[in-house]
Parts: sequence; structure tokens; C-alpha cells
Amino acid sequence: MPKTILITGASSGFGLLTARLALSRGWAVAAASRHAEAALLDGPGNERLLSLRMDVCDPASVREGLRAVEQRFGVPDAVVNNAGIGLLGAAEEVAPEALRRQFETNFFGAVELTRAVLPAMRARGAGQFVFVSSDLGRTGAPGLSAYCATKHALEGWAESLFHEAAPFGIGVTIVEPGAFRTGFHERSMEVAAGVGDPDSPYAPLYRSLATGFFGGPERPTGEIVAEAILLAAEGREPRLRAPVGEDAEEWSRGRFVAEEEEFIRDLAGRFGWHAWRST
Repeated sequence: MPKTILITGASSGFGLLTARLALSRGWAVAAASRHAEAALLDGPGNERLLSLRMDVCDPASVREGLRAVEQRFGVPDAVVNNAGIGLLGAAEEVAPEALRRQFETNFFGAVELTRAVLPAMRARGAGQFVFVSSDLGRTGAPGLSAYCATKHALEGWAESLFHEAAPFGIGVTIVEPGAFRTGFHERSMEVAAGVGDPDSPYAPLYRSLATGFFGGPERPTGEIVAEAILLAAEGREPRLRAPVGEDAEEWSRGRFVAEEEEFIRDLAGRFGWHAWRST
């Protein structure tokens, strides 16, 4: 019986690449997106594929989608929280409703799905959660405050879950991709109204981002990110946080020391949680 992986945001980008890779490696794949597109995964292994519509911002849709997965494959062995959107705009110019949309998708959507799956994994005593964050998940960047805030929140929540879930045999990994050419910025990036205003005080910043940060054809595609996600789903990534890509690794080295991982793993002992686990 193949292991089952549930991937959100699976119709494009890292999610689609991971779904294809998992199918090729013998997984049963539940590929979830707001608009299920099974045709994108046509090919060998389709008997192990469930393409389903799941809007992570809608708790009823999450529950319905999870029921469909369990009916077809059983409780997922791994869940990849990959669904996400971006928002370009200075903090001053981002509309409150746009900021809330960011949090609903990038943070609360992942929380909703994780909480829905967690009790069954805990009862089974095994499972893996993978959270697809960003090299901006621990770093703030100008013009991307809303996106950075959601990824910071996601990483903080996932790090706490890492401690809470470990005694029950459940692993948690945060994958932090750098900049890759997946079409995300063209497909999933909302733009604040001020971005198109030449009189905006942030107009020079927006021009710089357009010509520099969002890159061009020289940036790599995301296959190595899919490899990193699947490695984590298999429980073979020993780190809590896994930067992927030259820029993500550089940022991680520049801001965070090697001893951080040891500190994180020892932290739960201060709360008596690892002590409880050993009894």
C-alpha cells in the first residue's frame, strides 16, 4: 500500500512539481487546489492520483476535501501546506482587506488543514507536516511587508507545532525556498493600488523590485524545491528549517547561526515537554 501525500496549491508552481515527483516515486497523491486540474497530472500513476477542489480559506471545503482523501486513501501520511499568495505594496499602501486575504490563505488556511488532520495522525502515532514558507519567512523586506508577516506567522506557529507534535511521532519541517521561476509573481501576486501610481512616495522602490527582486529568466525553476519538500514528507530532513536555493541559503547563513537548530531542539526541555516524552 503506497503512502499518501496531500498537497495544497497543487495546480501550479512548487505544488504541481511536488505532486508530479511524488507520483513518480510511488506515492498516492491527493492534489488539492481551488480549481482541481487533474489534466496537469496526466500520465503514469494516475490510479494513485486524487485531484480535488479544496479552498483552504473555507473550513467546510477543507473538511469535505479531507473526507474525500480519507475515503480514497485513508489518513494522509504527509501533508504539504503549499497554497499561498503574494502581495506587493509598502505597509502604508496595502489595504486592510488585502492584508487579511494574505493571512487567510497563507496562515489560517494552513492552520485549518493541519488542525483537521492532526488528531488522526496523533492517534496513529505517525505523520509528517511540511510548511512551504520562503526565505522571507524569517526576514522582512521592503515592499513585501504583508507577505513577510504571513510567513513569519506561519513559521512561528509551525515551530511551536514541531515541539507539540514530536512526542506523538509527528514530524514538522519548514521549507524556505528562495527565488525560483515558477510563475508565482505573475499568477499569484496581488498588487496594491499605489504600485501603479507614479506619484507614490514608494515608486522608486516598486521600480527596483520590478527590475531586480522579481528576477528574470536566469532564475532556476523549482525542481530542487520539490525534492526538498518530498524529502521532508518522507521524514528524512533532519532540520526544522530547510532553506532551498543559493539566495535562501545565503540569507540563512547571514542572519542565523548554526547553533540555532540545537537551541530549537533543546527549547522544549525548558517547558518540561521532552521530559514528559521520555517517561
